[in-house]
Amino acid sequence: MSCCSGGRCKFQFEEGPPLVDNSVTNLNAQYQFLPYGTILEEEEVIRIWMESGETKTVILEEKIPLIITDSGPEAEDGRTGIPWQLVALDSGMAYEDLMNWKSHSLYNPNETSVLLKLNHPIEIKPSLKMKLLNILYKIRNL
Repeated sequence: MSCCSGGRCKFQFEEGPPLVDNSVTNLNAQYQFLPYGTILEEEEVIRIWMESGETKTVILEEKIPLIITDSGPEAEDGRTGIPWQLVALDSGMAYEDLMNWKSHSLYNPNETSVLLKLNHPIEIKPSLKMKLLNILYKIRNL
């Protein structure tokens, strides 16, 4: 699969959980704006990806349907406090483009935009003791 025009960066994703439609700017992204919705479900294990081809497995914590208004996107359920600047940053969009999505050339009023809230599982990093034991185990088995 190639994401770049001209095919300069060719890569293929390995097998695994389903991928989100659009890329994120970093693998620690907490939110992702999807302008055309998604069939992914809440609590589903998914993978986010960057244009470099790197992926990370995360849990889709919430799928928030959005209403696109003249003043910017709003949650259908009326919740407030969504950090739109962080959403724009994580989604790789300019904040102004996100807030003016209704007047954007790619806006489609027939599609329901969604906001994905991502949950990153805790990754246990090996302690110094575990690294040392691993090295000793390898030496022992030579």
